[in-house]
Amino acid sequence: MRLPLHAPEEAASTTAVAPAPIGRVLHVLLVEDDAIVAAVIRGQLERQHHRVCYVANGLGALAELDQSAFDVVLLDLDLPGVDGFQVARLIRQREEPGRHLPIVAITARSGGGEELHAREAGMDAFLRKPFSGEDLTELFARLVPDAAVPAVEVADPA
Repeated sequence: MRLPLHAPEEAASTTAVAPAPIGRVLHVLLVEDDAIVAAVIRGQLERQHHRVCYVANGLGALAELDQSAFDVVLLDLDLPGVDGFQVARLIRQREEPGRHLPIVAITARSGGGEELHAREAGMDAFLRKPFSGEDLTELFARLVPDAAVPAVEVADPA
């Protein structure tokens, strides 16, 4: 049995819609010991066209910071060895005068004092897992200079 298929009439008259401009592409250091959680967060960041460097522990994060410049750090609080609080303190101790790297605490902890402790350790913001890509976009717009500036100008087709 065959079904007749007709092409929709609108198909001939449709025009390509330009994608909405994205914010500035950021270089993000993701520090997360759970590989599955890291893959989810990395996917959120890459869908927004950010460049991601992923490490699974605090010592790896410090090594990456010595090698590359980043726009923002997403830092899990519960890391093996050196925890996120200690990593944040070490980052702040090593910062050059006049430079400030935004650090975002990410955690699945449900207690009440983590946010205060994270701020005391030098972190700029706090996100509880799970969070959305939109949460990251809003946070980056607040924390990273020019994060909301389009990376690509979209030409007006008219």
